Amino acid sequence: MANLRDLAAAARVSIRTVNRVLKNDGYVHAQTRRAVEAAVRKLGYRPNLAARALKTAKSHFIAVLTFTEDELRMAQVAALEQRLRQADYLVSMTFHFEFRQKQAAPIVQELIGQNPAGLVVLGHDPFVAAHVLPALMTLVLRSRLPYVVIDPKAARNEQTRYDAVTIDRGRGVREAVHYLAKRGARRIAFLGPQDDRTRLEGYEQAMTELGRRPTILDFPGAEIEPLRAAGRRFAAQKARPDAVLAHSDYIALAFLTGLQDGGVKVPEEVALIGFDDRPAAHFSRPALTTIAQPSKEIGQTGAEIILRKIAGEKRPRAGWSQSFPTRLVLRESA
Repeated sequence: MANLRDLAAAARVSIRTVNRVLKNDGYVHAQTRRAVEAAVRKLGYRPNLAARALKTAKSHFIAVLTFTEDELRMAQVAALEQRLRQADYLVSMTFHFEFRQKQAAPIVQELIGQNPAGLVVLGHDPFVAAHVLPALMTLVLRSRLPYVVIDPKAARNEQTRYDAVTIDRGRGVREAVHYLAKRGARRIAFLGPQDDRTRLEGYEQAMTELGRRPTILDFPGAEIEPLRAAGRRFAAQKARPDAVLAHSDYIALAFLTGLQDGGVKVPEEVALIGFDDRPAAHFSRPALTTIAQPSKEIGQTGAEIILRKIAGEKRPRAGWSQSFPTRLVLRESA
């Protein structure tokens, strides 16, 4: 592994000059700077963060706590880690799948005890947001550790309690309902869990705006076969809705299979829209129209917030929290 002495030899400058270039500290002639930067690229130099931490007494790792290994969450983490690495921070991930407070709180205490430069908490679902995050964040706020919560799936009034990067899922669903109405759908139904208000609120708001009564389909749970059976029962109905907006792509695709079992043509007889824009949505037949989440932007923004906090920047007048819109992806099913 290349060190400062190697860089200095390759650039034909002193170690002191190399340090000034790497730290951007003090004047260095442009030609000299280019020579050092070329040596960094050629030798693949990376700073020894452990040694730097011992010398400066500053931590160079960010602790990340997540409650799921879902692919969309991992896309957020990948974007987060990439940006933090550019700023010379390492990411240490902890997965926690047991949601009981008495088990979660000690994990956060352990993470804080490792003296990270900051902590990133990835919310997961309404249960975690309502019953786990409050206890965890009490410890985090008490520690005064720089933190950010990424995408807590909480009710709108709960999201403002912490510095968080959120997704406006309700707005995305609302836009999808209006799209279906403009396409001629007369009776638009919602399929998904009713305890997760992040999508259902948008559906109910859109139906109110359209002057229509909401139609909430019976939700059998998130397993494939019960959802497929629900699709078959729906197909057998004589006076059924002509459009369905599903809580997720996973739910929509299982339901779609049941509709096809029952001989229902999509979108000719029933239009169908999912949520998430997972890779599987591209390959269904018909390809699934869905609502895409900005996972990369969410992760990058979370990294920027934690870096600014670590740098000691003042809290912005509008607060640290930011919200991102979704995007309707039009394919064949609606």
